[in-house]
Amino acid sequence: MYSLILIFTVIIISGLIAFIGDWVGLKIGKKRVSIFGLRPHHTAIVITVISGILIAIITITMLAISSNDVRTALFGMEELKAKLSNLSQEVESSNIQLSSTKEDLKKKTTQLQEMDEKYQKLSEDIKNKTSQLEELLIIREGLIEEKDKLDKEVEELNATIKALYSGITWIREGEVILGSDEQIALTIIQGQRSIEEIKEELIKFLNEASNKVLAMGAKKYERTNQVFIISQEEFESIAQKIYDTDKEMIVRLLSSINVVKGEPIVAHFSILENKLVFKIDEEIISEEIKSSKVAGEVEKELLSLLRKVNILAVEKGIIPNPKTSFVGTVSAVNLYDTVKNIIESGTTMKVSIISVYDTWSTGPLRVRMEAKPISSLNP
Repeated sequence: MYSLILIFTVIIISGLIAFIGDWVGLKIGKKRVSIFGLRPHHTAIVITVISGILIAIITITMLAISSNDVRTALFGMEELKAKLSNLSQEVESSNIQLSSTKEDLKKKTTQLQEMDEKYQKLSEDIKNKTSQLEELLIIREGLIEEKDKLDKEVEELNATIKALYSGITWIREGEVILGSDEQIALTIIQGQRSIEEIKEELIKFLNEASNKVLAMGAKKYERTNQVFIISQEEFESIAQKIYDTDKEMIVRLLSSINVVKGEPIVAHFSILENKLVFKIDEEIISEEIKSSKVAGEVEKELLSLLRKVNILAVEKGIIPNPKTSFVGTVSAVNLYDTVKNIIESGTTMKVSIISVYDTWSTGPLRVRMEAKPISSLNP
């Protein structure tokens, strides 16, 4: 409404000024008035021009007074251009930043998508691993329960072994098939093999010995279904000792107590190095024996010498026969011929006991007798 009033007022004032200018020009023309020495016609033209100028001045002045936008357009255009230029530069800079931001946003979006894919994969892996972990935990619980059961069985077995050692578990009556510390079986195992191979050899050895004692009348233990009661610690210890050496080891299985027919066997291991004790044709011992007409006396002397050989061989490490406690044999023909030679010589004879073969700790020791007159040895 204000703008319409302003426009209407400007039109009226402009028309009024034009009318006045025309009227003044007409009067001056009629009266032939001259201004500044001009001709009347030119003076009328000047009046008309001044009227137009007044109309423009009054119009602009009224618009400038009544409107801030007009004043800004008339007197602040350069400033507006400068601001517009700055704004244009800022907009251009902002557009560049926006473009850069869009590129960064695109890259970030791509990275986010990649990270999201990785996250999905990791989530699946975590889900799978969690499932596997749950299964492992279930297996672990089962193994723990099994271990507890085995520990209880080991405790019971150790208690049984202890009771059997002490001899107070039961009154043992019946036929004794094995005496205390009697050798049940013997084997040789090479050291410095893998611990698994050594344990397999020991288990094979025990299985073979089981067949032997079962045939003798022993019975399997109900809890383990094994005929031998041997602590796991001892089994592991023997296997480790064999593993730690580079020697050939003799492994002996011995009964720990008297074994009655129909019972399991409480047993233990004994190991020693299998070494060469006597070489072939090595003189083990010698002794002077006087000639006698009585064959029994000469034979008695020779048997006494053989007992000394037996004691010496055991001291040097040869394992005796568990049944006879002897380490070896001598030919009956050789013994008879030696007795005959001593009797027929009629003099003191040096009798030497000589190893027939290379003899190791496992035995047996095979020997022969050689008898020579003392006089022939000392010329």
